[in-house]
Amino acid sequence: MFGRKNKAAAGTPVPAQEAATTPARIRPGSAGKQAYEARRAEKAGMALDKWMAQKERRAEAEREAGRAAAEQARRKAEPGRPGLLRRLIDRGHRPI
Repeated sequence: MFGRKNKAAAGTPVPAQEAATTPARIRPGSAGKQAYEARRAEKAGMALDKWMAQKERRAEAEREAGRAAAEQARRKAEPGRPGLLRRLIDRGHRPI
């Protein structure tokens, strides 16, 4: 649809020979993506499977860092004890 070049459907089974050479993290129908990743792996001096495993580990580490940063921001946003000036102002507004 709309000039899509990938003719394989998402649920189409992959032939056994192609499945053996294609890492699980690369979609079977994306020959361009696989070629791109193969060039990057070759440039890094690694096998494609090892490159994809390393890439997945890096992505997981980035996701974990994002979750940790979000958790830290959430904890920082929680209201804590009011500061000195706020407590003095509140005390000044209390009736005698």
